[in-house]
Amino acid sequence: QGRRTPRPPPCTARGGGAFAMSRASCRGLCAAWLALCLAAGQEEGQCDAGDASCHSDAGSLQWEPKTLSVVLPCAGEGEFARRTVQSVSDSVPGGSGGPILANIVVVDDGSTPPLKKKHLTKKFLEKYNVTLFRNKRTVGLIRAKSMGAAGARGDIIVFFDCHVAPQEGWYKEFLEEMAANYRRVVVPQITDLDIDTWTERNRHQSNSKCYLTWDADFKWFRSTRPEIPVLSGGLLGISRRWWNETGGYDEGMQGWGGENIDQSLRTWLCGGEIKSLSNAFVAHMWRVEHDPRTQPHYPVDVRDTLTNRVRAALGWFDSFAQKLNHYPEMRYFAQGRQDMSAFEAVRERLGCRPFAWFLWRFRDIYEDAGLLPNETFRIRHRKTDLCLTYLGPAGTHPQGSDRVELRPCGEEVPRQQHGWPNRPPDPQRWHKANQDPALGSRCCNGLRVWSTDQCLGFSGGGTTSVCDIAGVANVAAISGAERWPNLAPGQLVLARGCLDVVKKKLVLVQCKTAEQVKTTAKPTWQEEDPSKPLETQLYERAKEDHPDIFSKG
Repeated sequence: QGRRTPRPPPCTARGGGAFAMSRASCRGLCAAWLALCLAAGQEEGQCDAGDASCHSDAGSLQWEPKTLSVVLPCAGEGEFARRTVQSVSDSVPGGSGGPILANIVVVDDGSTPPLKKKHLTKKFLEKYNVTLFRNKRTVGLIRAKSMGAAGARGDIIVFFDCHVAPQEGWYKEFLEEMAANYRRVVVPQITDLDIDTWTERNRHQSNSKCYLTWDADFKWFRSTRPEIPVLSGGLLGISRRWWNETGGYDEGMQGWGGENIDQSLRTWLCGGEIKSLSNAFVAHMWRVEHDPRTQPHYPVDVRDTLTNRVRAALGWFDSFAQKLNHYPEMRYFAQGRQDMSAFEAVRERLGCRPFAWFLWRFRDIYEDAGLLPNETFRIRHRKTDLCLTYLGPAGTHPQGSDRVELRPCGEEVPRQQHGWPNRPPDPQRWHKANQDPALGSRCCNGLRVWSTDQCLGFSGGGTTSVCDIAGVANVAAISGAERWPNLAPGQLVLARGCLDVVKKKLVLVQCKTAEQVKTTAKPTWQEEDPSKPLETQLYERAKEDHPDIFSKG
């Protein structure tokens, strides 16, 4: 598994139900629950006497962490679990149980056969000082991680996936960077793991940073800044004190997914921060279709994932939660009443900021990369009087790319022709997006389909692909005085040419220069029917109503 704090566990569950657990598992969940109860009752400045952050001055965020615990949620990982434990222990001087790595906690989340039968034997557990919890049946990543956190003895809780190989010296930057602020969550550089040799490869292609989308999902991106808006969720470090103060994971979430959105927002909005570590590398096994060994061996219910994401949005988006109505799947799972009292308690206890502050804090993404567009518009081909229409789904595209075609402007695409039941609110609405390196990374260098993750591109016909908000890929704009003034105005310019219509099909043609056309020539494409989107209206209203929260970055 990769990337909540449960209610008191049903230790007496009968009949081997979905939440029947071993005694060790129950003890772990009870401990997690008790820790959160204690954290909730603490006054500001107080903490567990066994926590290194207690030794800092009152009111100071600085502390002196000495030890780490690594938590590994493992469901059906088999030999990968064994190799991960060995790699973690061998990567820290003194190994597990030594002066730095307090212990390794493995949560066997319903593996069949149990990991202790073959891969994590009693002798192996003793050698590597492993604390092993087991669920008889899979309870999901979120609850497994909460169980593991309860068994962590270090000052810092490190969550790793159960298929990684930390690289030399990774722990040093964890300890050094987190010492400046016990509320700082850190993420290593995530590289590629060769599962045959269990060694790192392609370090230059590492990832660590994600941004938040309006459908409460996350997308990888690259930037030179160390701050991370959103955790990917699988690999991170968090102080035990901050874990307790923020309440761990939301107990209303189940299975997998969405907990990273929640944890990221409760960190940023409630006084913490998330930082990428430039010199801590952890090789990670990515799931690839051509190698069945990399595929998950545990059930993932997409309904749980969507419900979790909805809970994260309802818990932290404030009035911006209205935006969920633009995504059919999210709108469906947002129906009905949900108990959000746990979020309200955290907000009150920690004095959390409104969600609009998060957008302002990362305005280089939401303003400069066009996620808060000034306007949306249709793109009309003047000669045919048809508009560019997106045929993919709202929100995150499961395949990562789709196509566009020309349709009558303002006409709804029939459902049987669109192909996706979860269509965006208006598949003909586009907006300028992505940072433009030529403009100092200000907006814009692309065209994005409103309420999706797709930007206009080209590959043998009209296509879209996942937006690169850094503005390197999927370059697109209509030429004019501001963009490509040397070209004839009104052309739809892409990275490798200009988009035009030939025999009713979208094709890539050579762009025309200003000298090649008459000054009276009409533009090929035209933006029309501008409209200010909901998210921008809400953002502008928040800036007017609460100017104080936008005074600092």
